[in-house]
Amino acid sequence: MVIMKSNLSSPPIGGLRARHLPLVCTAFAVLLFAGCACAQDRPALNEFTTWFGGQFANKHAFSDTVNGRLYQVENRYTRLIYAGGPFAVRWVFDVVPMTLVGDPWHTKGRQYVYGGGGSPIGAQVNWVHYRRVEPFLTSGGGFLYFNDRMFKATHFNFTAQLGGGIQVFSSSRRRSFDIGCKYHHISNANLGNVNHGMDSLMLFAGVSFFR
Repeated sequence: MVIMKSNLSSPPIGGLRARHLPLVCTAFAVLLFAGCACAQDRPALNEFTTWFGGQFANKHAFSDTVNGRLYQVENRYTRLIYAGGPFAVRWVFDVVPMTLVGDPWHTKGRQYVYGGGGSPIGAQVNWVHYRRVEPFLTSGGGFLYFNDRMFKATHFNFTAQLGGGIQVFSSSRRRSFDIGCKYHHISNANLGNVNHGMDSLMLFAGVSFFR
């Protein structure tokens, strides 16, 4: 009588035996979790940004100025105030060292006027689900002072802005390239005899550094 011995060893599966599968699955789960954790790293506390923006259209939401022009340099500091789930919220302090406005209300036709100011009241919300690309919304309110009367009224004007864009991060997440679009409003809030104001749609681009 011939006794056949059963082969209890597991057949190879893709070069690995079945008894190795739990170890492989565990390693895969650890790597997957680590990748997700990297994407959810706490955002940096401080952000330093320079944006360059230019107007591409005039609108009439809160003004009656048409055929104007607006170019601007912004230096922004943001401070992380909340990070939870897929969102990070930052307080924004905006210094505007240069604003160039083509004022069509000038008696000689459109004339360019220089100004500067700031926006101490602002906020930015980032969607931090992805590691390399973060969409964001930003808003702010402030003031500008010009070297000539704006829109046949005052040197001093108030500003408000609302916009959004994306930040594309470096692999170290210490730098990002920013691009976006925003609505920008200038007016004197009826401090002058007239208040034509100007509403602009602007494209902006710049760089941010994180610490």
